[in-house]
Amino acid sequence: MFVLNNEFKFRLRRAIGRFVRDTSGAALVEMGFALPILILLTTGALVVQDAVRMSYLRSKATYTVSDMISREDTFIDADYFNGLNSVFRYIVGPQHPSELRISTIECTADCQDEAQRVLEFCWSHPSSGLSALTNDQIASYEARTPLFSEGDTLLMTEAFLDYTPLFGDFIMSPQTYQTVAFTRPRIAGQIKFDTGAVDTDGSTIVRDCFNN
Repeated sequence: MFVLNNEFKFRLRRAIGRFVRDTSGAALVEMGFALPILILLTTGALVVQDAVRMSYLRSKATYTVSDMISREDTFIDADYFNGLNSVFRYIVGPQHPSELRISTIECTADCQDEAQRVLEFCWSHPSSGLSALTNDQIASYEARTPLFSEGDTLLMTEAFLDYTPLFGDFIMSPQTYQTVAFTRPRIAGQIKFDTGAVDTDGSTIVRDCFNN
């Protein structure tokens, strides 16, 4: 039978004690656990910060365009709209595809009753990736449209932004964001839209809340 002598036992206990008390390399092990978490948190913070920045720019660009239109005193046309679209894309940047749509809304009955009022689109003009709105689609905008008096009009500016997060969809998935701004015309009672087409009598066809 194998019996450990006292000296061997003493040396074994000392070796085990040194091993237990030895902390060399512990920092590397801890860093190995902590580093992936730090990288993930830093990446997530960058993605969220970029998403918040783009949300701010999208809102700012939408209200800037809406305010510019509201200050017109006659009408706008396709060239004017294309210029606004360029302004919008300049503000939000070229890295995320965007679309713009301008519409004018009028209230024709029960305008102070949010549940019973009758809203109609006078005209709607989109950028190339969207379609113009029709009165068949007005119901989806009624809840967000503020109250306004009969005979008045509202400009509705819609902006759509296809947002692709930093680092792809690792943290969050790509989203299409929509911003809607309502503005009352500041000078004219309504903003008309010059289609650029010519009527049979030679006059330019203008879409407004009486000829829509």
